[in-house]
Amino acid sequence: MVKTIKGFTLIELMIVVAIIAILAAIAYPSYQEYVRKTKRIESQAELIALAGQLQRYKMANFSFEKREGNQTVPITLADLGHNAVLPNSGDALYDVSLTDVTANAWTLTATPKSNTAQIMDGTFRLNHRDQRCWDKGKSSCVLSEISNWNGK
Repeated sequence: MVKTIKGFTLIELMIVVAIIAILAAIAYPSYQEYVRKTKRIESQAELIALAGQLQRYKMANFSFEKREGNQTVPITLADLGHNAVLPNSGDALYDVSLTDVTANAWTLTATPKSNTAQIMDGTFRLNHRDQRCWDKGKSSCVLSEISNWNGK
């Protein structure tokens, strides 16, 4: 009676572990990039919603400025009820600023927070003309008729 041994050898198990390690080394960075891109796109959508709030403010007040006493001053994100971070709920990934505000113009800028995975993703901007810019990994970009959020 011959007794056969069933099971895996140590070499076979080591090969399987090595294959899994190689796949993980390739898949994990891709997954991280996918998550970073998803968070950026969600934040860009919220920035567009904030732009809509700005436009509604102008329709109601005929200006992006408000009266304080005898003078007009630019509106702020607080005037719109926004807490100056994106996303508006959950962990803050971007700081938002409203700049270059005049009676008829504004620029929104979202800058990645330094303690998040988005820090390597770059700053994106949007203005009253619906001009958008994003340059992957850069801390600034220039708004123009041809700039976009595709990172080019």
